[in-house]
This record gives sequence, structure tokens and C-alpha cells, in this order.
Amino acid sequence: MREIVKPIRVRWWLVAPIAAIVMFGVPVPAWLVETFYSRDAYPWLQRGLTSVSNLLPLAVIDVMFVAAAVALVWRLALLVGTARQRGFLISVWEAFRRLVRVVAVAVVVFLLAWGCNYRRVPIEATLPQPVAPPTEVTLLTALVDAAALASQIRPAAVASPALEYPELARVLEEPMNAALRQLNRKPVAPVGRPKISHVLTPFFTAAGVTGMVNPYALESIVHPDLLPVERPWVLAHEWAHLSGHADEAEASAVGWLACMKGGPQLAYSASVYLIMNTWTEVPAADRRGVIAGLDPGVRSDIDAVIERARRQKPEVQRVTSRVYDEYLRANRVADGTRSYGRALTLILSPSFSESLTAYRTTRPVGR
Repeated sequence: MREIVKPIRVRWWLVAPIAAIVMFGVPVPAWLVETFYSRDAYPWLQRGLTSVSNLLPLAVIDVMFVAAAVALVWRLALLVGTARQRGFLISVWEAFRRLVRVVAVAVVVFLLAWGCNYRRVPIEATLPQPVAPPTEVTLLTALVDAAALASQIRPAAVASPALEYPELARVLEEPMNAALRQLNRKPVAPVGRPKISHVLTPFFTAAGVTGMVNPYALESIVHPDLLPVERPWVLAHEWAHLSGHADEAEASAVGWLACMKGGPQLAYSASVYLIMNTWTEVPAADRRGVIAGLDPGVRSDIDAVIERARRQKPEVQRVTSRVYDEYLRANRVADGTRSYGRALTLILSPSFSESLTAYRTTRPVGR
């Protein structure tokens, strides 16, 4: 009589996905997430995880990728052994259950460590003044003001040596927390040590990605080839994510505000970002006049940013954008990757835009 071979037991392979589905799918009121997660539990998590990840000189995400690759090879070797001893179907069934468990655990940890911030109260709902999509006049005014400020402060911005990431992190920390306090948001402490991912950088270059936050270690990853004019705003954007602003528009707006509270190099980076993201929204006839009047140095910096971005591979960028769009929609960001465009609505709202004129009128350009 042929012996019946029992399947190998895989613990929690059903419990883990059920927990993930419940956490991911059950609607939770935004005020509840805001009160008990984003403003209470998450700052404690961020403090602990970022403090640990900051101690390591290398990117934790690289260690995670290497460890995952080693674990995959080891597990495949074990499954081959299982297939020889117990049969192909039993081996496949075991592999399926282990995969389900790993994915489910990854989803649960993602949500607990950072992902629940997608469900917090939108920042525009917490501002003292209403937020409305900017008009053509508002956009043109912002473009003119940003261009004028960039021309005004560029000499001071380029007079000092370019900020490398360690020094940039030092000078950006206080402006970042000042911006968060202005918005009645929890300061980020500690800020993330800017790190380079040797594993992801080739992908970043091909996909046009400038940085990210590792949601499992709450560390800040930046592209090593960013130009000096790009670095302040990109790092501020990632720190805004680190502070609990998962939405891309909110992270961009908070990062812009943080840079506007800093010195000339930070404010110049924010101004160039605003110019580049506003001029495509302004009617062509009005845009040409502003661009023609740009300071030649400002225009050369913008051209350099555009040239650097051309290193990306269009096919990789398109696939990455589609995947990220689906990821954002799955996390309740209804407009997906188009959410980046909402940053202008926030930046040009009264609670943010006053920083643009205030910098020009109250801050000496040499500071």
C-alpha cells in the first residue's frame, strides 16, 4: 500500500493574510488615524526606527534586499529537496503558503510602521484658511514671484560651497521642524540621515526617481547624482514623508515650506522647484515672458536639472509610474500619481504662499 505523504505545516499562513486584509481593507475614520496613529503612535515608532537606522552608515534597504535574496535562494534549495523527497505538488503547495505568509506579514508591518499615514486627515482640512485650486492669475503671480526670488537670492546661494548631504541635513533640520510647527504637525525627531542605496540607484536613474523613504526602517534614501540645486528640496520632501505625510502632494508642499524657512541655498532650491512645476500650468503666452526674463544663471540651473533627468529610460519610467499609480490608489490616494500636481494647490494656498513673499521682504539675501 502506498504511503500517504502529508503536506508540510506552515504556521500562520491563513491568519497572516486575514489580518492583512482586515487592516488594509476595513475603513477607519481619518480622525481616528490622525489622533491615535499619526500624532501618537507613529512619532514614537519614527523616533525608535530612525534612531537605529541612522546608526548604520549603509542603507538598511540594501541589507534588506541582500537578506531577501539570500533567503530566497536558501528557501528554493529547500523546496527542491522537498520536491525530491515528498513530490512536486507538495513542494509547490508549501511554496505558495510561505509566499502568502511573507506577503501578508510585509503588508501588516508596512501599515503599522508607516503606511497608515495615507489614511490620516488631509492637511488642507487642518489649515486655518480654505484651500482651492489656483486660478491662472494665481499661478502666473506665483511664477513671477518665484522667478524674482530665485534671481534675487541665487548670488548668495552659489557664493557658498554646494551643500553635501551631511551638512545639508544639519542646516535643514530646524527649518523642517519650523514648517511642521507652523502647520500644527509633530516635529520629526530625529531627522533621517541621508543615505545612498547602491542596490536601488541604477533603478532610480532609469526610472527618474530622486529619493524615497524606506517604510520598514524609516530611513531617508536620496539619489547620489542630484545637483546641488535639487538636494535641499528633495531631502525636505523625503523628511516630510518621514514626518508622517505619506501623500505626495503634502510631502512636496511641506518640503517646499521647510526650504523657504531656511537660508538662500534652501530657498533657492524651493524657488527652482516652484518655477519648474508652475510654468507648465501657465498659459504659453504669459509663460514665455517670464521665462525670457529669467536670470541666466537660474535658467542654466533649470536646464541642468532637465538634462540630468534625461538620463532616465522612458520605458522604465512608464512602467514605474504605472506601478506606483496602482500602489497609491490601493492606499486610498484616489488620483494616484496625479497627486503630485496637487502640491501646487497647497503651496499657493494662503497658509503656504505667504512664505514666498515674506522671504523676499523680510529676509536678507545673504543669510
